[in-house]
Amino acid sequence: MASPARCGFPARKNSRLDAFLRRHLPPEVYDAVRAYEQCIVVSDSEKHTLKYVVLTDRLIYLTENPPKSIRRVVALRDIVAIDLIDDYPEFLSPPDRETNQHIRIIYYTTVLKKECEKSKGVRKFLFPFHHASANNKKAKEENNRPVFWRGKKANSRNESIFRYHQESSTASKDSTLGPPSDLKKLSLHGQRAGGPLPNPSRSCQLTSASSKASGPFCITDTKEPQGLSDHKDSLSEIPFKCNGNGNEFYLGNSTLASPLQSNPNLEKKESELHLYVISTTSSIFLHLKSSWNNYIIKATLLQDPLYVSEFSPATGSQKPYRSEEKIKHFGQLKSELFLKDNTLRKILCLIMELKVTAQKNFILKRLFWKTSDLFYFLVNKLHEYLPESRDKNVLHNRIQRADELVVCIEIIQTLGRMFRETETESLRLNILAAKKGTLFNLLVILISEPQIPKSGPVFDIQLVADSASVEMSFDAELQKLILEYTDTATALLYEILLVFQQGNLGLESTKFAISWIMSFLQSCPPIITFVAGIVKQVVKGLSASFQLLSPGRAVLLYQQFYILKSCLQYSKTLAEYIRNNYREEFRYFIHMPALEKRLPLCYPITQPTTQLFHEVLKLVEQKQSVKH
Repeated sequence: MASPARCGFPARKNSRLDAFLRRHLPPEVYDAVRAYEQCIVVSDSEKHTLKYVVLTDRLIYLTENPPKSIRRVVALRDIVAIDLIDDYPEFLSPPDRETNQHIRIIYYTTVLKKECEKSKGVRKFLFPFHHASANNKKAKEENNRPVFWRGKKANSRNESIFRYHQESSTASKDSTLGPPSDLKKLSLHGQRAGGPLPNPSRSCQLTSASSKASGPFCITDTKEPQGLSDHKDSLSEIPFKCNGNGNEFYLGNSTLASPLQSNPNLEKKESELHLYVISTTSSIFLHLKSSWNNYIIKATLLQDPLYVSEFSPATGSQKPYRSEEKIKHFGQLKSELFLKDNTLRKILCLIMELKVTAQKNFILKRLFWKTSDLFYFLVNKLHEYLPESRDKNVLHNRIQRADELVVCIEIIQTLGRMFRETETESLRLNILAAKKGTLFNLLVILISEPQIPKSGPVFDIQLVADSASVEMSFDAELQKLILEYTDTATALLYEILLVFQQGNLGLESTKFAISWIMSFLQSCPPIITFVAGIVKQVVKGLSASFQLLSPGRAVLLYQQFYILKSCLQYSKTLAEYIRNNYREEFRYFIHMPALEKRLPLCYPITQPTTQLFHEVLKLVEQKQSVKH
């Protein structure tokens, strides 16, 4: 069966190379290839050789032109900086110097000394923090860091999908005030708290899912950097922890007593990989940055055991990876979702299954954007329930309204998963451009607060006390749903802003520009309340007790800062509103000491968040003209 990977994938346009990769890479690795580009490579082992750089979600490969063998050169986890260098290489001809993109990748490798190369000791790696050393070359970088979704509600929701196929349909609930409905329990039971971690320690630890063997690579190891692990050695498959100062991570033995710097058998080496792309239109630099940043987000979330458990296969359920099965599964989910007689419960189960499956298999994200019908269906389904329900009976039925909000949260999270890591899909851009009306509706939904029915009067005086108690409990549950909805909507709004920011960087710039979408948003009345809510959430998160933010909350904090930065940079109206109304909050609550107390150094997202935080503070304190 033909692979759909080539459809709508602008960075995969060489049929010969694509066929070679499909033959020589395991299926799950081939489906994870984000882009490839012909370039001149310069490194310790490559001297101005013309090769193809191949980018996946975890590794950077090199192969010849025409391809004969493929080898790994850099793991994304080892990267410290990806820069676009403004220079004129002498080895290129004068015309090529003008059209050249010089990409420099700085990364660390761990070198085992000869006496311990055959041992199975612990290996050290650094997460992709920014490179801090001085450099004389001028670098052109655009801050473009995506934010991943918070992992949550794993066990109960996965179980609910299974239960759905075993249970018969249940009768609809009436409007009598009572406990939360079964549908709400289905989604919320076992939900992890989105607040800070209970232990205010500056260290953190994770034991993730057990390692799963991958298929054999047909890859040469000639001149391959020492200490570079196989593709199967991913973060989601290897236990790791960070030490007390939170700056370094250890692989392998979790009972290591002393830092790796003191291990005389290991030494760290900084290396550089230079890629010279003879093109002014190539987007490989953007893809490299995006994949690296995606890895940073994922590495942060993998420190949350519940996030890991959501996407880890059950014991004994591991099956060989087959693209054909994923394609068939997606088709079944899609056809079931489009059935007209679906109940709210069935829609919830199907959406949850689609979300989890898409996270595990990137090929489903490509299939999602192959046509516009599923995107259009999900946005229309949101419009049925938000900001208020079209069902007039829900106006006085708070239990049913809670069920609708649960479904909406799942739909928005699913859309967020489909936006994640799909910047290489040209069909996504085409669909968003063709469905601008749908996109506008989605944006208005995301920034609008959901309407909640008011509680009805209780006429039986004997039931007043009990009703008041139940109502207070249910009100608390509704407020939790509203907060979760707001966080989820914030995350998806960020993904959409990222699409337009990438347009500014050269992807479909004639169709998308960040200033254009900010102009639309500032014309929508709900945006003021939405921005105010983000500022209040940031203040609440940074002014809480001395507890560390969970990995999901840390990612959300970065996402909130990015939205604020976009408002300050590209919307004069929103920038003035933030400066005029929240300057004191930024002075007394949103400051660096508060950030340092909440974010553990061992979170890979901490360094990018700190950098973004400085930029937001600067924009708040100094009035600047809005960019176009």
